[in-house]
Amino acid sequence: MASFDTFLNSFDPDSLTKGIQFEHFVKWFLRNDPEWSTQTDEVWLRSEYPDNWGEDKGVDLFFRHKNGEIWAVQAKCYSPEYSVTKSDMDKFLSESNRNIIDKRLLIATTDIIGKNAREVSDAQEKPVKFYLYSNFDKAAIEYPSSISELNKAKRKDRPTPDPHQDEAIKDVI
Repeated sequence: MASFDTFLNSFDPDSLTKGIQFEHFVKWFLRNDPEWSTQTDEVWLRSEYPDNWGEDKGVDLFFRHKNGEIWAVQAKCYSPEYSVTKSDMDKFLSESNRNIIDKRLLIATTDIIGKNAREVSDAQEKPVKFYLYSNFDKAAIEYPSSISELNKAKRKDRPTPDPHQDEAIKDVI
């Protein structure tokens, strides 16, 4: 298994193809990541979404939260040095400002959100959450060495407690 960087570097160099590959990865990630999988009931690419309202205008995926909320997701495969701009956010925020959308999620391969992009996101009536580059390194997922091996990826093994932790666990129980 590979690091997130190694996995990401296996994507096609063509930006359009890379973007599509990243959208498919995000769908897989939301279903398989130990944190997100406890929150998502169903995940769809935009074209698969049953209430899809038309062509891609800024929303890449949707998911139904376990609490019934519908989330719009924008998946952006940027360079880690890229700073997300307000212009990058505008299309997504505008398109996801529909009655059927409860919350929004930007998943990006950069940690840098520009000041104006952050301000416009924070000022939204519907919450906008961010899942960024550094979050992928912390995720409990073992990334495959390439995008073609995505379905072979799995969660990281749970850590085993140290002897003193075993004792504390027994005491609590």
